[in-house]
Amino acid sequence: MTIFSQASFSPSSALPISGQVGTVQVVGSINLIKSDGTTETVFDSVQTALNCLAFMSARSQYYLMANDDIMIINVSNVKLLILETTFLNQKLLNSFTMSYVQGEVVGIHRNLSTILNLTDALVSVGYKRSNAIILANNWDLQEALPNPERPHIRNFQTHNE
Repeated sequence: MTIFSQASFSPSSALPISGQVGTVQVVGSINLIKSDGTTETVFDSVQTALNCLAFMSARSQYYLMANDDIMIINVSNVKLLILETTFLNQKLLNSFTMSYVQGEVVGIHRNLSTILNLTDALVSVGYKRSNAIILANNWDLQEALPNPERPHIRNFQTHNE
């Protein structure tokens, strides 16, 4: 079952996003593999995800609860970070605010003066990885790892970098 469809956000909310250039890379629906092994369809199309980003940007909204299990983070009005609300991800969001700096999603610590990439931010809140994979893209975040090792995060980028 799809959480958000085209009817979820008005077409008027799909305004151009500041600084957006290039073309959309992702096609089809946008899914998240959850910790119980099920795959949840968050957006039925890329256009719906773009409408959601424009909706959130227009309202200066940092996060949106898609349902009880899934949260959507507006990363600097350029990207959406879709994550399951596991204990680890909740701890990540309590410790860091997510931002987009020099072409990379980073976590800015809320109490310290540190900026960490997504992998290091996850490790700092307790994520244990058994191999040397750096979580740089959706393949690393979802398909490259067995289910118990996944952080259950999906990074939706809106343009070529």
